[in-house]
Amino acid sequence: MLSVSECFGGIHPRLDTCFFQNDYIGQEERDAYRKRWGFSDEKNLEMEKEIGGLLEKGLAEDGRFQRLSDARHFYDSYFSKGNCILVSVSTREKYFDILKDELMSERLGTNCLVSGVADENEILGFDILGWDIDYFHTFLCNRLQEMLPSAKFNSYGLLENTFEETVAFSAQIQGYGEPVLWVPCRIGKCV
Repeated sequence: MLSVSECFGGIHPRLDTCFFQNDYIGQEERDAYRKRWGFSDEKNLEMEKEIGGLLEKGLAEDGRFQRLSDARHFYDSYFSKGNCILVSVSTREKYFDILKDELMSERLGTNCLVSGVADENEILGFDILGWDIDYFHTFLCNRLQEMLPSAKFNSYGLLENTFEETVAFSAQIQGYGEPVLWVPCRIGKCV
């Protein structure tokens, strides 16, 4: 399953595991993450330095990159050898404005949103996303797909319905699940 929701652990680098120091992530989980991606001590330290340099200037606290060039660099340098895909998240202007308003009310700001750029990446499918404090939720986090009997899914776990159908689905699930505004989004493959 491909997801930009932190609930499914699909965001890399996972800053809570490889950068931030906190009490809820133990050394065992940190070591498992490093082992999963084959990070030596030196490689991990190199990545930590790069994250520190980009944080809030090109990388949000939830792992979203502002510039595709930075995302490609991290993918090529740290995550290309694993089961990882670099994706874009895009939507139409009125839904983009909803996301922008949601993010502006948060401490992360809108530094990782790019407006007015056509997403010409290969389409992988559609998702319905909502912003909650520090990260995205997908409608799948709360099993809201059960409310959508005509929803069809592809091999990535993304909707293969049309965008217009995805818009209708997002309207059907408003007020359910996480306390977010559900926004229809297109997921594209960058690498």
